Amino acid sequence: MRARSSRSATRTGLAAAVLGAVLAACSSAGTGQTSATGSASPAAPAAVADLVSKAHGETGLIIYGNTPAGVIQPLLKAFTKTYPWIKPAYSQLSDNQVYSKYQSEHAQGAHTADLLISDSIQQVVQGEQNGLFANVTPQGLTDFPAYTNQGHGAYVMSPDPVLVTWNTKLLSKNQIPTSYAGLSADVRKDPSRHPLVSYSPNNPLGYEAVYGLNHILGADTVNSYLDTYGPHTKTLDEGLDGLQYLVQGGASAGWLSSGLAQAVVPQYKGLIAYGYMSDATPLTPRVITQTADAASPASAQLFLDYIYSDAGQQVMCAAGMEASMNHFKPANGCTASLTELATHVPAKSTYLVPVSQDVVDQQKPITDRWNKALGR
Repeated sequence: MRARSSRSATRTGLAAAVLGAVLAACSSAGTGQTSATGSASPAAPAAVADLVSKAHGETGLIIYGNTPAGVIQPLLKAFTKTYPWIKPAYSQLSDNQVYSKYQSEHAQGAHTADLLISDSIQQVVQGEQNGLFANVTPQGLTDFPAYTNQGHGAYVMSPDPVLVTWNTKLLSKNQIPTSYAGLSADVRKDPSRHPLVSYSPNNPLGYEAVYGLNHILGADTVNSYLDTYGPHTKTLDEGLDGLQYLVQGGASAGWLSSGLAQAVVPQYKGLIAYGYMSDATPLTPRVITQTADAASPASAQLFLDYIYSDAGQQVMCAAGMEASMNHFKPANGCTASLTELATHVPAKSTYLVPVSQDVVDQQKPITDRWNKALGR
């Protein structure tokens, strides 16, 4: 595993503000599996020329999402540069707010979101069951992993890898965690050197990460690791809080960090770094959907098409959102991509947590077991 550390020379107040927005929203590939939500017959991709013609007659493009505004803005700006008459209006919300705000406004007949972006599999499954999503198919999906299409109009915008983070002052190079098995052995050997931090079991991303670990390593193995980590782990609901806890020396390592930390760690002047666990790296899906009654459906489909184009993937990678195009080659040296991940973690040790009823059904037993390991 190659560590990623900051090259920043200064940390400005603006950078700190962006960090807060990015990691607050973080709270919210075996990669060959398909969706477990079912499989309605997908619509054929619409011709770009037809969408462009129709989009000229639409007014605006409204997007509700949990992706930090500071992270998604480069993508929105690049999209508008390609389609200058479309001006996306983005609202950063919590996972629950993304859906509750849309449904409330839709029920009142108000002008509401054309696109929804969320990390919460539970919310996406409920949205599918409630018929919230349009049956549209973006251009370019053949250039992406099969799991990108989760069925019923739900698409993986970015498969964010679960990261390990560490305090570079507290851990030497040979002490950096490179696997969950190795970290478990290190904690047992010298607990005092390994105070830990992670997301809370109640955080959707935290739960989905452990669900993915169970799939890769097996529940018995994961539970044994949780039992080892638990007495030495501080859990926090917000991603920024976890990184700040590391910077302040409260923990030497964070064994469960959001993939969006790739957008944030470079701001910390080398005080912390991130990497990947080689024995298991779950991918938590950031899901995008077009709403069934979108007021600007052509503009929304053009945005989807842009995401699944090389140009869109280049912007996402540079912004810290995981680019997932097959055989992706970054034009700017960015590292937030499945191509980069594959150089650190074998394919058999990755797994995209699917949009499925099983993920919803397993939440209580998995989080109960995790809380038990934490002594709660």
